[in-house]
Parts: sequence; C-alpha cells; structure tokens
Amino acid sequence: MKEIKLSTGELIKMNAPTVRVLRGADKCEGDISKTIYMLAVLCNKTESEIEDLELGDFMSLQKALGDFLQEAGVVA
Repeated sequence: MKEIKLSTGELIKMNAPTVRVLRGADKCEGDISKTIYMLAVLCNKTESEIEDLELGDFMSLQKALGDFLQEAGVVA
C-alpha cells in the first residue's frame, strides 16, 4: 500500500494492483481510461472522483501506480 497526499491535504491510500484489476483495465479503451479505472479501484474511489482531481494530484497517483507496476515487472 502506498499513501499519497493530495494538494487538498487528503491522504489517499492506494492498494497494490492485482491481476483482477489489470484484467478489468484491459477491458477499457485507451490508456487514460485504463489508468482512471485502475486508480479508482486501487484508491477506493469512483472513476468520477478520479476525473475530478486536479492534474497534479492525478499525476501523483499515476506515478504511484507506475511505481507499483514497475516493481512487479509489468512496465519496462
């Protein structure tokens, strides 16, 4: 689990991705839709809540997700 502090001061807890999450994301069209889906599931948020984030906060979550995927060898 990773904790990411948003610009609003909210602390988001992100779980590590599972195969189920990756499989669900694979059903989404486009990289941004896959990322939004995964962030919503892993952070226990709705996709709409992720879409409403400021870009800097979204990118912080995206980096944390990328770190998880890189640690697992999913991303080169």
